[in-house]
Amino acid sequence: MDDVSSLRSAVAAFAEQHALAVVPAVPLRGCGPEVPLDGEDIDLPGFLVLAQRMGAPALYLAIDPFDPDDDLVADPPRHLLARRGQLQGIEVAFVAGGVVHFWEHTASWYAEWEALLTANHHGVDGEDDEDRPRWLSENEREELSEPAVQALLAMPQFRAEKPGGGRYRFAQQHLPADLDERVTHTAVRLACDRADEVARQRYADIDEHYEQLAADLLADPAYQRAGSAAARKQAAERFLANWADGWAPPMVAREELYARAQRLAKAAARPPALY
Repeated sequence: MDDVSSLRSAVAAFAEQHALAVVPAVPLRGCGPEVPLDGEDIDLPGFLVLAQRMGAPALYLAIDPFDPDDDLVADPPRHLLARRGQLQGIEVAFVAGGVVHFWEHTASWYAEWEALLTANHHGVDGEDDEDRPRWLSENEREELSEPAVQALLAMPQFRAEKPGGGRYRFAQQHLPADLDERVTHTAVRLACDRADEVARQRYADIDEHYEQLAADLLADPAYQRAGSAAARKQAAERFLANWADGWAPPMVAREELYARAQRLAKAAARPPALY
């Protein structure tokens, strides 16, 4: 769709009809759980209905007017310059359940301007921000993110982080310095998703090993030195992580192992019955 302004009007009309606040900006990316969407995933009306159904109290809206720099393109086409001031892109977002949902669209005519920028900078060392498309497809983001994802998965510290916030924050803080800033969130999300899946697979058959693990845990020096229930649970967590190739255990696995070790210790300490 070339008329991005009609999309902005649709957002405003929907918000007014359903008594939703409109914030004239969108949340920063890469600061928490996100769902990136575009017209290939869902159209704007569907996205707005989704916001309503999920109980979003507000819509976030950012527009991007076309303001071409004539010096960046040799002999820029008049039909593109005539679009100065028109909206080249729009981004809409809402927050539900602590997750930010983004929807974005770029006018089809703007692709021609981006192609001209690329052509005029072809052969120049380095890449300026102006040379790059502002929006990337999900496949492009994943492809650019892959080296960073693999680097994170190879870090023992990343594996040892607990699922959720801890692992997410570690990933954000240990991305490669040269990673394209447009894909930082994608890299973090993919790394955490894959880590969760690998950990699930590693602990999938733990039910079959609890009894032996409990016996081995009781013989673990760190567990034996622990003087409180909290310290013993931490020792059990580290013990499980070592057993699972460094992957932090789910809380339920740690609690189950600790409970079984306690029962086993009590059974061993109980004096034999006299007959």
